[in-house]
Amino acid sequence: FPSFVSVVIGAPLPGRPVWEVRSASARPPRLAALILALKTLQEKIHRLELERTQAEDNLNILSREAAQYKKALENETNERNLAHQELIKQKKDISIQLSKAQSCCTLLEKQLEYTKRMVLNVEREKNMILEQQVQLQREKEQDQMKLYAKLEKRDVLGKECFRLTTTQKTAQDKIKHLEGKLKEEEHQHKLFQDKASELQTVLEISKIIMSSVSNLKHSKEKKESSKKTKCIKRRPPWQICSVWSTAFCG
Repeated sequence: FPSFVSVVIGAPLPGRPVWEVRSASARPPRLAALILALKTLQEKIHRLELERTQAEDNLNILSREAAQYKKALENETNERNLAHQELIKQKKDISIQLSKAQSCCTLLEKQLEYTKRMVLNVEREKNMILEQQVQLQREKEQDQMKLYAKLEKRDVLGKECFRLTTTQKTAQDKIKHLEGKLKEEEHQHKLFQDKASELQTVLEISKIIMSSVSNLKHSKEKKESSKKTKCIKRRPPWQICSVWSTAFCG
């Protein structure tokens, strides 16, 4: 502000007589007001410079924090992706085990059905032998002469009945064993189903969290872009000084 400063300090201006300058300096109230306005303007300029420096520092801090947050977010996203892939793998393994358990249960059910049919056949044969024994006993009473032959046959049938009884007991024991094994396989099958349902729930929660993290990252980048635009559009301090100079010198 050359002309403004010259008038304030009382120095003669080029092309103007000394008496005119002295006449201007002979008005103390206006001179004091101009000096005060100049000091006020300088203070405002200094304050604006400090604010600009502070804003730049804040912008640098925000940029560093944004970079750190972005890096942390990327690391967290990578970890979640790995966890998501591990959940998918576990779900696949559980599905395979579940299928094997189902096949095993089906096989055991078939074996149990076959054993039951075998027991029924043994029971029918046993009943037939008992009927034959009764018939032989009647024949014994009717024909004493054939007693020894029938007794021998009865002994053979008794041995056969004992063998069939033993076979029946063995089959019944096997049925009990198969039933116990079937119950155990059904219990394992239920555990696999519960585990598969739990993994499915965790997988859905993981998908929701990943979607939320992606939306948060997009919102953060948009907010940082808006802040940078506002800082660029802020008016520089020299433009403010020019406005004050025009107001006082005009």
